[in-house]
Amino acid sequence: MKKTVLTMFLMVFWVSSMAQNIKVSGHVSDQENNDAVIGANIVIKGSNKGTITDASGNFSLSVTDGATLVISSVGYNTTEVIAHASILTIKLSSTNNSLNEVVVVGYGSQKKANLTGSVSQFKADDLIKRQVGTTSNLLQGIAPGVSVWQGSGKPGADAPTINIRGTGSIFSGTGPLILIDGVVSSMDNVDANAIESVTILKDAASTAIYGSRAANGVVLVKTKRGGKDGIKVSYNAFVTQQVATNIPEKVSAVEHMELSNVAQRNQTGNPNAYVFPQALIDKYKNSKPDNLEIFDNDWVKLLLTNSGIMQNHNLTIDAGSEKASLFTSVSYLNQQGLIPNNSFNRFDLRLNPDIKINDKLRITSNLFFNQTTRIEPAGSSPEFIIRQAIGLPATGPAKFGDGMYGDAGQSNRRNPLGQAESSGTYRVSTPTFLGKATLIFNPVKNLDIEASYAREQWFPNGKRFQKNYDVYSPNIANKTYDFIAKYPGTNSLSETYSTNVRSTILAQATYSYKRGDHEAKILGGFQTEELTASSIGASRTDFVNENLPYISLGGANRDNSGSASEVALAGFYGRLNYVYKDKYLLEVNGRYDGSSRFSQALNQQWGFFPSASAGWVFTNESFFANAVPVIKFGKIRASYGVLGNQAVNDNYPFASTYTSGTDYYFNNTINQGFALTDAANAGTTWEKSTQMDIGLDLVLAKRLSITADYYSRQISDILLKKPIPSYVGLGPALVNLGKMENRGWEFSATYRNKIGKLKYDVTAVLADVKNQVLELPGVPYLDEGLLRSAVGNPLRSYFGYKAIGFYQSKEDITSSPPTFFTPNPGDIKYADINGDGKVNADDRTFIGNSFPRYEYSININLAYGIFDLNIFGQGVGSKENYISGTGAYPFYAADFIPSLLAIHKDYWTPENPNASFPRLMPTIGINSTNSSFWVKNSAYFRLKNVNLGAKLPEKLAKKLGMNSARVYVSGQNLFTITQFWKGFDPEINNNSAEFYPLMTTYTVGLNLKF
Repeated sequence: MKKTVLTMFLMVFWVSSMAQNIKVSGHVSDQENNDAVIGANIVIKGSNKGTITDASGNFSLSVTDGATLVISSVGYNTTEVIAHASILTIKLSSTNNSLNEVVVVGYGSQKKANLTGSVSQFKADDLIKRQVGTTSNLLQGIAPGVSVWQGSGKPGADAPTINIRGTGSIFSGTGPLILIDGVVSSMDNVDANAIESVTILKDAASTAIYGSRAANGVVLVKTKRGGKDGIKVSYNAFVTQQVATNIPEKVSAVEHMELSNVAQRNQTGNPNAYVFPQALIDKYKNSKPDNLEIFDNDWVKLLLTNSGIMQNHNLTIDAGSEKASLFTSVSYLNQQGLIPNNSFNRFDLRLNPDIKINDKLRITSNLFFNQTTRIEPAGSSPEFIIRQAIGLPATGPAKFGDGMYGDAGQSNRRNPLGQAESSGTYRVSTPTFLGKATLIFNPVKNLDIEASYAREQWFPNGKRFQKNYDVYSPNIANKTYDFIAKYPGTNSLSETYSTNVRSTILAQATYSYKRGDHEAKILGGFQTEELTASSIGASRTDFVNENLPYISLGGANRDNSGSASEVALAGFYGRLNYVYKDKYLLEVNGRYDGSSRFSQALNQQWGFFPSASAGWVFTNESFFANAVPVIKFGKIRASYGVLGNQAVNDNYPFASTYTSGTDYYFNNTINQGFALTDAANAGTTWEKSTQMDIGLDLVLAKRLSITADYYSRQISDILLKKPIPSYVGLGPALVNLGKMENRGWEFSATYRNKIGKLKYDVTAVLADVKNQVLELPGVPYLDEGLLRSAVGNPLRSYFGYKAIGFYQSKEDITSSPPTFFTPNPGDIKYADINGDGKVNADDRTFIGNSFPRYEYSININLAYGIFDLNIFGQGVGSKENYISGTGAYPFYAADFIPSLLAIHKDYWTPENPNASFPRLMPTIGINSTNSSFWVKNSAYFRLKNVNLGAKLPEKLAKKLGMNSARVYVSGQNLFTITQFWKGFDPEINNNSAEFYPLMTTYTVGLNLKF
């Protein structure tokens, strides 16, 4: 009996020991892209016991050893695993990849299927197919509603203007808030190879949590972090040849002389008048240029002699385990400009370490160092030097030998070649340091507490030393060159040093809840930011030795300057997400923000900015499940919210400003004085943006994804300087007065499929926004010369006379209404808009919209075997653009004696009544009046990028010690279709020919992984 009892006891003990509980931890991720799957259900099969994954895709659960775990998540195929190890790595295959994307949002992340706001996200692979010197240019054309305009190709200064859903202010900041790993920074500080994803938040639902910083949208850049699978190394490099996309064609020396004579005869009325005698013209025709007496200089060709080579090298190291990981990125970019003495280089080092202290505590860090150096000629900006080369006549002496510059036919003797090559150097260097540490604590299940501190410091310093260069004149008799002067005659040195420090403190908590059909997430936090800036500058002239450019060695003429400022922000923020049955979605956001830019005395510093949004996944309804089988996913969403804008150009609009220099005589002594300059307004407060969005997301047949939005942005309390009587003696104060509106729509569609071994996807984007000024109380209009803002019209519309052709004859002039000038046949004729029988300033009207309409892009990806091809095109359906100055007017005199362009040869004569340009005159005169004649539609389509790559066969790559290797060739800005003026880029606004051309690039590159 004792043996039987003992045997039964041992069996029970053995069974119980075999069925003992173990603690299982795991990570659930997407099988295709390794993204964490948030909120996945992990349930013990045959029971209702389970848990969900956290924001990082991790979970832990006590189970019986050998139990079966069922893992499921919306949009993924359900899978089962046996719980036999303490750590599980689980990959879920997607039923629809796009819906399961984890999208970075404000202070967190969400599944794309559950989003109720207007959000666009792009992975690294979507960005690195285009090789650019400035990372922010990669945003052009990738998302609907995001306008990206590159106005210059100058190395280190080619960052674009970015507007999300139109412009958000008149004189305050209009650019989006850009955050790099949660810290305010410039996107151009990040090498594209270090980016994991870029998320663009466009409506109030997605941006309200950032409050007063988010009125113009938000761009979230997430950099890569270390993995858990050992060490991975990648090397990415490219070499690019840059050439000018557009440069206007010039006339030859002979054409310049002949057309100068035509202009002189038109002005004087004397058919025998001339500037250049016919004998000289004949000599030019019958002789070759000798660089002594006869010149035919192509100034642009002589100037654009720099290599234009750009190269980029990037090395990344991804190392880690379950306990610790590190992502390291080292990059170097060198970009040579088109003109001599013009370049940009950037070095950056990024370290992203992560440490897991235990199951409840993690520390993540971001360490970043960046050094940029931009070099330009000291004598003039590259843009002006190029404009002078475009405008100078071919008859001007250019260069006779090494360092022997001609006077370019100019009375001031300024020579663009001398300015570029020998006027000295302007160097701007900016070292940037950033450190951020984040502590993430998980005290109980589904609760994450996070605290972080970030500090960024950057120190721009500039040194401009303008040297003299020698100018020579031909001595025809002796066939030599005589020294005539030094230009500019006085050398000078200026230096500036700036210090900027931004500190950010953040504390927040996130709690996730899921039970049955209910799923919720609550987030709350507090953030402060402080920015201090100071600068000091000094300058001096008359240096005896130009080889010793030090301030202390200059002459008696000296100057200095300095400035300092502080700005502080603080905010409390929160968000509630609720999902019921994966069908009904609700989100509420809010932020209570304070800004030091507004008066504390009148309680203007704080403002509350809320938003609410909702979504309905109608395809999850039982009545719809089989009704339209082609629609695999469908969601309707709507949002409404109010945002603020505190990006005022003045850090202290509530305080009066003073200026020094008003010295006064008192007590037999001259004393330094100060005087009030601008009035103050303690009532100044936030500009406000009230936004509404309605959107639709569809997935058809698992291959076609469609997103469409309609939105309205009404911007009120716009800060303007309201005029005050002149007898007050002060400049006007900022007052919250104006109101305007942006209304628009967006559409994007992506189709993915394959034909045999050929995989392809096509993405099309189309968007439009219409701007209108609604109110300007007490201000009839805002006049900015060519541009005017008035109620009922788009902001900054072109304003001037309406051109109705040319005066064709004396009879035409006599029969036309009298005008504000004395016309001649061939002059531009203007309309009598108000019908009062005369043409004067009262007939000026709005003649064009400076905002683009119908922006679009198309992106095509093809992959076949080892080959891949990307084709990206971008354009604008309608946009009015204006040309002026050297770019528009023949013989336009602006700081130099001018010539004319090849397009100007189509000028008015009685035999050419429908010409492109008015009659030739030695100076453009009255025909340069702002008018619709100079407005032209600059709609365009541009083949923005083509990238063709090939991978080494996997076996060959392994033999060479690599996991993979890819080589590619690519081209950027390959061609443009437009009806805009020939030689002028339609992307550059209000073109006066003082521009640095955008670049057409040809690239060879490679990507290696080890």
